[in-house]
Amino acid sequence: MVSSSSPSRPLKTIETAVDIVDTIQRREGADIQELAQEFSLAQSTIHGYVKTLENRGYLTYEDGAYHVGLEFLNKGGHARKRKREYDFIINKLEDLAERTGERVQFIVEENGRGYYIHTSIGENAVHVDAHIGKKIHLHASSAGKAILAHLPKERVHQILDRWGMPDYTQQTITNRDELLTELRSIRDTGYATSEQESITGLRAVGTPIQPHEDEPIGAISFSGPAHRLTGDWFDEEIPNIVLGVANEIELDLKYQ
Repeated sequence: MVSSSSPSRPLKTIETAVDIVDTIQRREGADIQELAQEFSLAQSTIHGYVKTLENRGYLTYEDGAYHVGLEFLNKGGHARKRKREYDFIINKLEDLAERTGERVQFIVEENGRGYYIHTSIGENAVHVDAHIGKKIHLHASSAGKAILAHLPKERVHQILDRWGMPDYTQQTITNRDELLTELRSIRDTGYATSEQESITGLRAVGTPIQPHEDEPIGAISFSGPAHRLTGDWFDEEIPNIVLGVANEIELDLKYQ
């Protein structure tokens, strides 16, 4: 029996199929000719890939181009419901967003990347591209840094080695030593901040959800426009709110 941690040779055909889907998503639609040029493959080869994916529901053909299909929503919905803790956390975030009028998120780490499991939008929240399922680098957000701060040091280095530290904005931390210093501070305070590090003009406060003495199951964050999240509201009140909600969630999950 092969262990999940055993090294293995990637299957090129599957990698190509996934890359095609990623390209179609990034382009917000693409036709056979565009994909053939992108991958330097014959149009007949690309046609075989996209028709197979279309037949299984992972692509759909509309208005002369292929788009990501709803079968991914089926799989994503299953992944999101797989852990019962998620629904409980989501309900708490809905209450927080309604109470504060701002945007709150729940992010989890999988395979070294961050995924948005839920976003709750209050009446004053700014609208940004933070859709459910969005994939991010952990070093560039408050929730991501909150997760990294509570992972084993070796695991943090593995994640950074694999995915790098690309800059999302001019404020993104791209120096590993600087990030590691900040992660130590986050462990001391219990929360992380983002100073327009993922989106220009957006500040955020995040903290891990860690009901047991092991790695966090995810992190929640509270975000809003930089001009509104200032002074004591950003430095003291929001961290206290986020820490209080996280503590309540952890206690309820621990003793359910």
